[in-house]
Amino acid sequence: MAEEMTVEQQQALALARARQKAADTGNQKVDAATTYVDEMGFGLPGKAGAGLSALAQAGLAALPGETPWEGKSVGELYDTNRSQYQNAREQYASEHPIANTAASIAGSIHGGAATGRVAGNLIGRVAPRVAQAVNSTYAGRMASDAASGAAQGALSAYGHDQNLGVGAAIGGVTGGLARPVISAGGAVLRGIGGLVGVGNTGRAQNAIAQAMLRAGSTPDDIANDLATATAQGQPEYMVSDALGNSGQRMLAGIARSPGDMRQQIQEQLQRRQAGQGRRIQNALVEGFGTPQTQQQTEEALTALRRADADVNYPAARAAAGTVDPTAAIGRADEFLGTAGSLPRTNIADDSVEGAVNRARSLLTDGNNIVSDFDTAFRAKVELDSMIQNANPTIQGRLRPIRDELDRALENSSDLYANARNTFRQQSQDIEAANVGRDAAMRGRVEDTIPRFQAMTRPEQQQSFRAGYVDPLIETVQSTPGAMTNKARPLISDATQAEFPAFAAPGQGPQLMERIGREQRMFDTTHRALGGSATADNAADMADVQGFDPSMISAFATGGFRGAAMHGLQQGVNALSGRNTATRDMIARMLLQSEPTQARAELARAVATGQRLTQAQESIIRGIIGATSTAAPKLLGN
Repeated sequence: MAEEMTVEQQQALALARARQKAADTGNQKVDAATTYVDEMGFGLPGKAGAGLSALAQAGLAALPGETPWEGKSVGELYDTNRSQYQNAREQYASEHPIANTAASIAGSIHGGAATGRVAGNLIGRVAPRVAQAVNSTYAGRMASDAASGAAQGALSAYGHDQNLGVGAAIGGVTGGLARPVISAGGAVLRGIGGLVGVGNTGRAQNAIAQAMLRAGSTPDDIANDLATATAQGQPEYMVSDALGNSGQRMLAGIARSPGDMRQQIQEQLQRRQAGQGRRIQNALVEGFGTPQTQQQTEEALTALRRADADVNYPAARAAAGTVDPTAAIGRADEFLGTAGSLPRTNIADDSVEGAVNRARSLLTDGNNIVSDFDTAFRAKVELDSMIQNANPTIQGRLRPIRDELDRALENSSDLYANARNTFRQQSQDIEAANVGRDAAMRGRVEDTIPRFQAMTRPEQQQSFRAGYVDPLIETVQSTPGAMTNKARPLISDATQAEFPAFAAPGQGPQLMERIGREQRMFDTTHRALGGSATADNAADMADVQGFDPSMISAFATGGFRGAAMHGLQQGVNALSGRNTATRDMIARMLLQSEPTQARAELARAVATGQRLTQAQESIIRGIIGATSTAAPKLLGN
């Protein structure tokens, strides 16, 4: 029950009411709606009404006839109207204090929130970069709030005929403090759930939304990334991987904190990393289109060459006529006659002469000349073998002889050229596998890529790919340790250039994506389960850690000071909503790998974050508007 007023208080109240009744209100009428509109407009509607009335009264005074406003200027009429309106406002406030207060507060909140929203949208359209820079940091948003509060405070002070500087100062202080006050209030509300161990779904979703914002990704971006990974044989790819550094660090913090999800994180990441070798081998096989090893490829090509030769050469032999090796013998005699020992003597031949004499002897004994196809063909095969095993000097002397004999064989049989060309191409196909292996194990991209591009036949290129990818797969298979990063040897300046150039047609981009994805998955595992920099560990633990079991150890060993510090940290984490249940919610979203489910969960997280942000911004604008509008008026009263 309220205390009874003293005699002095009763007299003061009666005097105040008498003054209000005596105050001149003219024909001004004020009610809750009038008060609401006036406060919503920072007091400007009342001033505007007084000015418009003064203009109308001055106009009527200029007309013929007597009026109450004769001989008064517009300024004098305005002062009178303004004074009568203020008196009417005071009288209404005295007679209806509750309605007046409610209308004033509601109007101030409405006006402040609307003004802040319109100003923010206007700045965003006129200077989007400035708006983005200001809103990108908490300090920037506080500064923006302070500026908005100062502007509204000055406007309200002007509307209520108060000191502009005081109004701006009050509004600026109020605006600058509004956001921290709201944030602290939100932390208290989250702490209620944290203290009793209830997971804060909103905080978990907002954390994921912030991670997406830092990564510059949308729910659709991440879901599409997961879908692509699944289609390319990597269904183990998770949301934490798609988020990059922000998702990896968040998962690492949870993996290093107590909770039900800690073991699941470790087991899932370990199991995924153990299968990295198999996934990389599949990526290489599919990317280069080489299901067979180099040895299997060479054996298959050799068997094909043998089978084709068994068909082509007998056909060429059956269709052959007489062979004329005269031109080949002439090329041998050209050398032996100018640089050799013709006419023959007992002087020994040097190695070059010996080789040329050996080649000549395959075609003639000085009296007889080879003319049948079979003998000439065997001579050609023998010359091929001699050239292959000789030094460059001897090779240079034997090739013209072999080439002339080859033309003689071709002239004797229409089918010989086809048999020869087929055999030669198939031999090049077989040799291309060794060229590819050499490219993988040594050589510079300036040499390896042009060498591959010079191979115009698809069969030859495919043999090159088999030789190229074989040692890479050998390395992947032989790398020890289930937790070793088998993707690292495949990521270099050389592979970045060679893989797209050597990959099977249309497979280059996908191959590079799969290798890059394996590296990112390893980075996630390494950050969560492996060693990291001390600063990163401290940041991760401070961000999400809740209960520290070392507190129990501190008590058991008598470390009461350390136990107290751990207890304090636990209390701070609980009041911040960083409890085990909340961390587990975040972990489940980060471990999600199913695209459709991930899109739905991430979309809900973004929507929750937007709602929280919008609600917070509305409350902040309302606080700024209410205090910035009311403070100058209250000080004036």
